[in-house]
Amino acid sequence: MAAISYFEPWDWVIGAGAYEDDYYDARQKVEASMSQMLWVMLISGLVMLIPVIGVAFFLGNKLTKRIILITGISKEIAKGNLASAAASVKSLVVADDSGDKSGSDDETGHLLTSIKTMTESLNSLVGQVQRSGIQVTSSSTELAATAREQETTMSIQVESTKEAVKLVEEISRVAMELVETMQQVAAKFQETAGFASKGQADLTRMEEAMGNMKAASKSISGRLGAINEKAENITNVVTTITKVADQTNLLSLNAAIEAEKAGEYGRGFNVVAREIRRLADQTAVATLDIDRMVQEMHSAVSAGVMEMDKFIAEVNLSAEDVGKISSQLARIIEQVQTLSPSFESVNVSMGLQSENARKINSSIANLSEEMQTTTESLRESFSAIEQLNEAARSLQDEVSRFKVS
Repeated sequence: MAAISYFEPWDWVIGAGAYEDDYYDARQKVEASMSQMLWVMLISGLVMLIPVIGVAFFLGNKLTKRIILITGISKEIAKGNLASAAASVKSLVVADDSGDKSGSDDETGHLLTSIKTMTESLNSLVGQVQRSGIQVTSSSTELAATAREQETTMSIQVESTKEAVKLVEEISRVAMELVETMQQVAAKFQETAGFASKGQADLTRMEEAMGNMKAASKSISGRLGAINEKAENITNVVTTITKVADQTNLLSLNAAIEAEKAGEYGRGFNVVAREIRRLADQTAVATLDIDRMVQEMHSAVSAGVMEMDKFIAEVNLSAEDVGKISSQLARIIEQVQTLSPSFESVNVSMGLQSENARKINSSIANLSEEMQTTTESLRESFSAIEQLNEAARSLQDEVSRFKVS
């Protein structure tokens, strides 16, 4: 027999060979030894199988009993009857403790101990979860109610803030209008102050004119008085002339009488007497006219003096009124000049108030936006709380099927 093989890494060809008789003799010896060993092992196995089966039956019965009990306990746990499972585990452990303890250290004993520990832990855990679920459900319900109240409150505050924004906008608008009005009033005030100053200057000139008129009226009154006195003198002169004319007329009459007595010798003297009498008559007539004119002039001058006195009195009253008005205008101008800085201060204050109102409006608008954002956050929180409440109810429903001690 031969065999050949190629070894590629070294590029070798390996060959081996043996005689067939040697190969088959060794094979027959090995097969005979194996057959003999098989019979020996079979007989030995049958001899050892009987006690092994007995021991296995005993141990299997013991293990099967525990496993069946553990299986029942597991089913109780699966059903959620943790109280019954805990009682079964406790009774089984008590039975093991009072009975044979030889198997308490094997795998089933460890499994039973683990089942007991697990059951107690599950019992405690599920009880705690049930209590926590009830507490979480109650807390989430309270949180939901609180969130709902806060949402309602925030909605009311948002509406109130919107109303406040409108009011502040109105205040800002009114403040701006007041600023414009104050500016217009200040301008009119300055214009009025200018007119008052101009009026005071005009009144001052009027007062001076009234003073000049008063002085002129006094001068005219004095001159009229002088004319009245002159008229009195003229009256006296006219009276004297009238007397002289009367005497002249009387003398001319006497001369005419004497001329008539003289006859032809007194004819020339008679002509002269007639002319003298005629001149005396003319003088008397002229004197009467002069006297009448002087009386009329005297009456006119007296009336003029009286009217001038009245006019002077009225001028004095008007001058006093003008002085009072000028003094009042001076006080008004002084007050106007005093009030002008106050108007400027009020104007500046109104500007500041308008700016503050604008800032307040901006702040309230920002607050309104933040409150709306807070309201949205509260709604999201309320939704999250509802989800938490739903999850807590679901957890409570799931946990409620477990019966704990």
